[in-house]
Amino acid sequence: MSSPPPTPLAEGLDRSTAVDTFFQPIYSLAHRRTVGLEALARPLHDHFPPHGDAETRHTQDVAACTQHARRFLAQPGEPRWLCLNVDTATLERPERAERLVAALQDCGVTPETVVLELLDHVGDGADELAVSIFKQAGFLIAIDNFGAQQTDLERIYRIAPDLVKFGHALVRKAGTEPRSRQFLSRLVQLMHDAGALVVVEGVETDDDVGIALESGCDLVQGFFVAPPAGRPEGDDTITPRIDAKWDELTGREMLKRKVTRRHLELSRQAFVQAAIALMQGTPFSDAATPMLALPDVLRCFLLDHEGRQIGANLNSRPAAGQPRAKFAPLADTTGAIWSRRAYFQHAIEQPGVLYMSQPYLSMTDTRSCVTLSMAIEINEALHVLCADLQMPH
Repeated sequence: MSSPPPTPLAEGLDRSTAVDTFFQPIYSLAHRRTVGLEALARPLHDHFPPHGDAETRHTQDVAACTQHARRFLAQPGEPRWLCLNVDTATLERPERAERLVAALQDCGVTPETVVLELLDHVGDGADELAVSIFKQAGFLIAIDNFGAQQTDLERIYRIAPDLVKFGHALVRKAGTEPRSRQFLSRLVQLMHDAGALVVVEGVETDDDVGIALESGCDLVQGFFVAPPAGRPEGDDTITPRIDAKWDELTGREMLKRKVTRRHLELSRQAFVQAAIALMQGTPFSDAATPMLALPDVLRCFLLDHEGRQIGANLNSRPAAGQPRAKFAPLADTTGAIWSRRAYFQHAIEQPGVLYMSQPYLSMTDTRSCVTLSMAIEINEALHVLCADLQMPH
């Protein structure tokens, strides 16, 4: 669509520093609609001068934000957030933050509809007073471009933002490194634990949107969703694109669950057979042999009623590409206490019931695994049989 006609220059912008306002939709995956618009400034002239001193930058920042707010109020549609990037110069002094607040209020925007975005890698604590002023006025706070440079997680807890926007670098890394892809989901959960919604930015390709959907994030933004425009695309064109990726992901997940269930069922059956053999007096090494022959079983081990390991692990095979010597200090688990592990606690509370843990990182060789466990009686004493399984990829 064509851009709307330019509005008169906001106070603080001259002809050489004039900018036009473009909006990029921020889309909620759960609601299946646009819930926010990030205002982006584009120079009206090819020879846009570099930023001046801090006071000049602050003046231009207030003027640009004011212009964006007025354009936003002219946008049709459902209630949405306006996301504004705040220059670091505005954050340096409380009187500058107060000036931005007053300017936006004078425009007529409701503070609760405005998200003020702060760069992740900026600020040594001096910006926290400005954040306090913004929050007191009712504005929402977002940390922008999270993960692009050195990230201070402590700052997330200090500032307590309403939203955290993951930078494009995190998405790109997750697309090439399996561990980074898993870490992205954990990072989303960490932000949720900190009380912040997560926006994944830089969603530009089919792979990017697939990664975003898998991560469990709340909102997405990028050229795949919609490019910046004076009048941004509506949900009538955005939603079909996202829905198509949802359908594709759902199909893959259904296939993955089907394969996983098949593998787990074989392991469960072998596990129960091993438990029965143990209760009938079969030596542990013999009882576990059929289970260790399964491709997904990493190791078996036996605990006493206090969670202390009896004997060494019965291992199936070493991790691919990992020499045994690499984790030799952790290899001997004889006598190790696993009583704090969920697989022991659940099993000991419900003897005879098969329990499967959530995926976690094994201390033995740092592979991600799940543990099957069951409390059984051996020679009239309660024991917990355990087996670590590597989930199919």
